[in-house]
Amino acid sequence: MNRWKTRAQCFSSFVIFLTQSVILVPFLMQMFAVRTSAQNPAHANSQAQESVLAAQVRGLNNGVLQLHGQMQEGNPSITSSVRGQAATVIAQRAAALTSLIEKDPHAALSFAFSPELLADLAAKFPGSASQLESHVTVTGPIEHWIADYPDKTSRSLFMMKAGQQKLTLYFAGQPGNLKSGQALQVTGVVIGSTMAVEKSDIVPSNSASTLPFGPASTAFLRAGNFAREQREPMLLLTLVGLVMLGLVAANRKFRGQIRQFAACGAAIAILVFNPGTISAQTSTCNTTGVQNTAVILVTFPGITLPTGVTTQSLNDSFFGTSTGVSLDGFLRDASYGKTSATGNVFGPYTLTGTYTTCGDLGGAILNDAIAAAIAGGANLSNYSRVFLVFPDTFGCGWAGYASNACTISSSSGTFNTSLAYLAARYVVNRAATVSLASHEMGHNLGLLHSGIITAGADVLGPISSPGTMYDQNGDYWSTMGEPVLGTYPSPQKAEVLGWMTPGTNFEVVQSSGTFTLQPLETNPASLQALKIQRGTGNNAWLWVEYRQPIDNYDSTLSTQPFSGALIHYEDPTTQTGHTYLPNFTPSDTSWNSPALAVGKTWTDPYSNVSISVLSATSSGLTVSVNYGAIPCTASAPSVSISPLNPSIYPGQSASYAVSVTNNDSSGCSSSTINVGSSEPSGWPTTLSSSSLTLNPGQSASVTLGKSAPSGTLAGTYGVNLSAANNSASGIGTANATVMMPPSQTVSVSVSGSSFIPPNTVPITASVTSGGTPASGASVTFTLKFPNGSTTTQTAATGTNGTAMWNYKVNSRSLVGTYSVTAQAVLSSGSKKASSTQSATSSTVTFTVQ
Repeated sequence: MNRWKTRAQCFSSFVIFLTQSVILVPFLMQMFAVRTSAQNPAHANSQAQESVLAAQVRGLNNGVLQLHGQMQEGNPSITSSVRGQAATVIAQRAAALTSLIEKDPHAALSFAFSPELLADLAAKFPGSASQLESHVTVTGPIEHWIADYPDKTSRSLFMMKAGQQKLTLYFAGQPGNLKSGQALQVTGVVIGSTMAVEKSDIVPSNSASTLPFGPASTAFLRAGNFAREQREPMLLLTLVGLVMLGLVAANRKFRGQIRQFAACGAAIAILVFNPGTISAQTSTCNTTGVQNTAVILVTFPGITLPTGVTTQSLNDSFFGTSTGVSLDGFLRDASYGKTSATGNVFGPYTLTGTYTTCGDLGGAILNDAIAAAIAGGANLSNYSRVFLVFPDTFGCGWAGYASNACTISSSSGTFNTSLAYLAARYVVNRAATVSLASHEMGHNLGLLHSGIITAGADVLGPISSPGTMYDQNGDYWSTMGEPVLGTYPSPQKAEVLGWMTPGTNFEVVQSSGTFTLQPLETNPASLQALKIQRGTGNNAWLWVEYRQPIDNYDSTLSTQPFSGALIHYEDPTTQTGHTYLPNFTPSDTSWNSPALAVGKTWTDPYSNVSISVLSATSSGLTVSVNYGAIPCTASAPSVSISPLNPSIYPGQSASYAVSVTNNDSSGCSSSTINVGSSEPSGWPTTLSSSSLTLNPGQSASVTLGKSAPSGTLAGTYGVNLSAANNSASGIGTANATVMMPPSQTVSVSVSGSSFIPPNTVPITASVTSGGTPASGASVTFTLKFPNGSTTTQTAATGTNGTAMWNYKVNSRSLVGTYSVTAQAVLSSGSKKASSTQSATSSTVTFTVQ
């Protein structure tokens, strides 16, 4: 599975690389062909495995820095030409950095230029300033939207309204338990309307701020325009992925590979979808009781709805009770009668507005659909859920799109309802409709996805890094994971939906014991699930449940879990409502049998818990939970580095704070972790300590210094730090950006060539940096007398870049020729990346008679 995932990611990145770099490559090749240095930044991160897109951004950084270096020379004759070249490169970089934010926010943060460098770039290339990123901290309410593709791959989007701006947020770490309507303070990097979030905190709901930067506000729509430009090639990939999906039913063995390929074809058009009509308010829709649901069916002039999509078919699929499955039946069954769906289907209405893109769904199409439904007799104030079914003629690519916000603001008014979109081509039969509707309804109710988790040879990895979590390779036994009719897993029922009562329907287990569980489908229900702490003293949990084919929904699923314990993992760092299914039969790599089978015991190698399945009958599953001695299992240390990309000049040093964490299990004793750094090659390195002695779970910091040798080319260079114990090593990466200092000149002049005492000799030094007058330079004048002796005087340049020395001569002054020189010393850059340069003038003379 990981092999296919890597190939698919590389293919997707390669397509983006080709579309963005055709113009740039010849330019960069020419640029680097005429420059030589002891080190080439293109090879500065040779040990790090970098994605194609990240490598492209590195090359674009280097191109911008080379042009910046030419501007630092202060030659006015090349200014226009360099700015013209920079306009192309900076535009290419903006597009590539935006794409990198969407795919790997942490990597994007490590390539963002420092605020000081960005300010200088904006000053030197004012025509391209709007395409540069900004470092910001901003606060506002969030919206959480999820786009679900035909094979249940998905894309989760967080959006923030800050003032008049709307940002799409991409978190470098786990976003935490966020819900639409919460106010969030985020710190990170913004380009256009796209933000890589480095840090986030939930704040009081009345907190708000506008964006304290310029470029993003003027380029707000650029990311959406770029996505539209890239949509056609991505749609081609989507079509190929959909064709391959047809093979899934015939051969489940290759489902994972096919899903991964199809995921790469997921339409980027979701970025241009603008759900601006959804007010980001805390949900007022309940997870229990009757869900009053309005289904609005629309089409467009000249567009025929797919065969099988009618008002009656949707009514049967949503609210049917006589025969077959329905959304109402699904909710009643899954909730043990606590929740149901009733309502009406309105339409079909042929909307006559002008609609051209997927983005119109959140504006004109929604407005017109609501207006049509109201005109047709719908009173939307009576509904808490709205589904909009439409023919996807715009290439949105997804099957469904929903959030857990519960207010719609439209041109017809504001309604306290949730909203979900369903593409008509995916609701052509009853089972498919119920699968998709129950998935999107799950999002409306506050659920996230049910995915899988892999950890190499282990079922689960260490608690600090339990494994790789995939939504796109979903839990096949839940409608929140795959296109099936499986009901929601027990952790979602218990902790989000409120359908299971603690102590009665599920029990929290933190000590040894034996338990018998009813099937999850049993109604009335007694004990159906266990929430087992994953070892002593942590906040990770294993949910055990037992499935049986005793209803219209779970009975449609693959059978292996019906004979064992289906176990979901709840990680403390992921959002509530998100569950992950480990494979407790690792020998079956097809994922057809992830349950822990009867007679099997799983002993956690990283904690002191073990779970045994003692028996399984049609009426119950008996499991034994045991907490024994805490084992010692060694794991690779983890490393994080800050800052991610400081700016320095050749000959300077960058300083990093590095945090190292011992990830050994709690049963281990302390261990010595050796730290070292090998990148960039040839750069002198300093470490405040070369080793750390840490207990399991303990972290400590070291200071890493990296010095760029004199003569280093301008560019962004990869920096690493490895941390190794006796069994394994971890590595952290960052960057260092080397920029060329401005050229500095000093000239000296004397107002006159001959002076008769008593008199004043006006001596002026003029200092420039990068071709412009330099204020604050320290100038030392050296005056040589006719007899060879010298004297000095120091002064500072003013805003005009000049410093004066009024040297006085009198009757005791020597007669003859005097000579004078000036040396200027200027500190440039910020306090974090300052550079001290000096320049010496030529000699001028005067005579005293």
